[in-house]
Amino acid sequence: MRLLVGLALILPLWSAEEAKPAAEAKETAPAPAKSAAEQWLTGNFELGYRWVQMSSGNFDVYRSVVNLGEGPKVLGADFRITDPEKRAFDRLTFSMHQWGGEPYSTLRGDAVKDGAYRVTGEYRSLAYFNNIPSFANPLLPRGVTWSQNSYDSRRRYSNVEVEFFPGRRFVPFFAYSRDWAKGRGVLPYFTEGNEYPIPVALKDRTDEYRGGVRIHFDKFHLTLEQGGIQFIDAQEAGYAEFNPGNNTASLFGRTQSLTKLNQIYDVTGSGVFSRVAGTASPFKWLNLFGQFLYSKPETKTGYVVGATGVFLQLNTLRYFTGQQDAVGARAKQPHPSGNIGFEVRPFRRLRVVESLMTDRLHNASSALIAEAVLFPGVTTAEQQVTFLPDRLIYNYNRQEVNAFFDVTSRVMLRGGFRYVWGDAQYSASRLNPFRTVEMGEINQKVGIAGLNVRWNPQISFNGEFEAASSDRMYFRTSLNDYKRMRARARYQVKPSILVGANFSLLDNQNPSPGLQFDLRQRSDSVSIQWAPKEGRRFSLLGDYTRSTLRSDLLYLNPAFLGPERSFYRENAHIATAMLDVNLFKVGSRQARVSGGGSLFVSSFSRATEYYQPVGRFTMPVNRMLEWFGEWRWYCYGESAYRYEAFRTNHIVLGFRFLM
Repeated sequence: MRLLVGLALILPLWSAEEAKPAAEAKETAPAPAKSAAEQWLTGNFELGYRWVQMSSGNFDVYRSVVNLGEGPKVLGADFRITDPEKRAFDRLTFSMHQWGGEPYSTLRGDAVKDGAYRVTGEYRSLAYFNNIPSFANPLLPRGVTWSQNSYDSRRRYSNVEVEFFPGRRFVPFFAYSRDWAKGRGVLPYFTEGNEYPIPVALKDRTDEYRGGVRIHFDKFHLTLEQGGIQFIDAQEAGYAEFNPGNNTASLFGRTQSLTKLNQIYDVTGSGVFSRVAGTASPFKWLNLFGQFLYSKPETKTGYVVGATGVFLQLNTLRYFTGQQDAVGARAKQPHPSGNIGFEVRPFRRLRVVESLMTDRLHNASSALIAEAVLFPGVTTAEQQVTFLPDRLIYNYNRQEVNAFFDVTSRVMLRGGFRYVWGDAQYSASRLNPFRTVEMGEINQKVGIAGLNVRWNPQISFNGEFEAASSDRMYFRTSLNDYKRMRARARYQVKPSILVGANFSLLDNQNPSPGLQFDLRQRSDSVSIQWAPKEGRRFSLLGDYTRSTLRSDLLYLNPAFLGPERSFYRENAHIATAMLDVNLFKVGSRQARVSGGGSLFVSSFSRATEYYQPVGRFTMPVNRMLEWFGEWRWYCYGESAYRYEAFRTNHIVLGFRFLM
């Protein structure tokens, strides 16, 4: 391994990007003359080793942001097997990327026999780590630098789908997928007068089965699907240490604390769903489309907790030393949703698209809560049993019409209108003694306009504009009275120079008393690509974005039930630049070197700096083998939270084998 490092240090920085796809490898290396029988296997794979040097900083923040590990890696592999005699299969494809303790790994494969079957499989693994010291940390002013909502888990996803007779009029299919996760974390245990962060074990799993048939005819397509779902979400905590919690203030001469806790939380559920989707073209000037989905999930929830310590009962202002709770709950949620629409072309230059969508659910639930509280000096616990029914009714509807008119062969105009309406019914807060049910409504009207110009093959422009007026919304932070604009332009200055520009703006207002929500977000960017002589010698890519964000609203402080102001402002600069240089050829393969990087710099509410310079090289050995290497530096810091900074060097060395 030391010899490999030494070779990397003395080699010139001949480079290319580390992970080029198999298609590009084929383009740069002309296929040798082989018979069909000899070309049954094609592909490539990349093996490497990464060194990680933590120069300084917070390792938990590094894992939360980057989380790339050290050691041997399978950076990529793509293979294709073709059976010339087409016996059990016609072709098999297989790909895997980022394996060897990487935070995100993928595996995919499929087998095809034309006209008979197609089998597709996929597997993904995601390492999720989140422990930002300044997040969910009420003890931060006291110097405590760890989060009370932190997670260290790995989520996995697998899926397999089988199609029979692909390409024919009737295509039966069956699919199965599983999404599951397991890990540990820190979450708070809540009592009436305090919160206690404790370690917990987490796991969840969702299994989905679905099958049906796809029907294809010349003028219509139809999909009939039936499926089912099963899921479980579990959380378990066992704790036996002294924990003063977040509230260390003394009341009536005593402070609160937790000394022992056993907690089990478990949710299981299942449901069935049916889906019908179709498209039709009865005439050349008319297209129809629609979909209907009905599901009916049911859940069962169990929660058992036993805690000892010193706790405060707020309604009696008495301290107690033990508490046991048991909760059992059930819920059902019939949920129909669907959309329907059409596209009509009454004239050659005019196209009208109309759509209508509705989403409705009715959630009915009930819970039985049994609580026992033990007071000091008393041998019998006070017990209380409560039955809580609950209901949520939610209706959401959206209708939209758009007209597209070709003014000329180069200019197209768009005009449209969107209308959103709905209502909701839910239980009122227990803080309101005069009302048990709350009502909500949404009513919004949106005007839409657009312009698309393709002046010539070198110049193009398109822009969109929306303006909305609302008098009722479901949520306080929803888009209410807003204006949204987007514009994109592209100019091919020369065959070797391409310039692009983008602009976006969102301005949202909600002047309701007690809210006064003001949100404004803007982003302007410009990019350039320069590749003289089709990039034979070098190519340059650059991109710069200037963005601003301002959010200002009032909210209700839950502790004192008084209005508070939430104000956030951010001005950011985002830039990326990369220079690729072709040095020389070894046989038919190209030696390359590249360098550049990215940066993010923001100011105001949460000033942040993030730099990521990078350098790469590729050194071909022959037409089938090449060495590659990469150096990357991660530099992250926040002026207000300096303990969250980190500096890390990464070096990757490896080889790429081409078949």
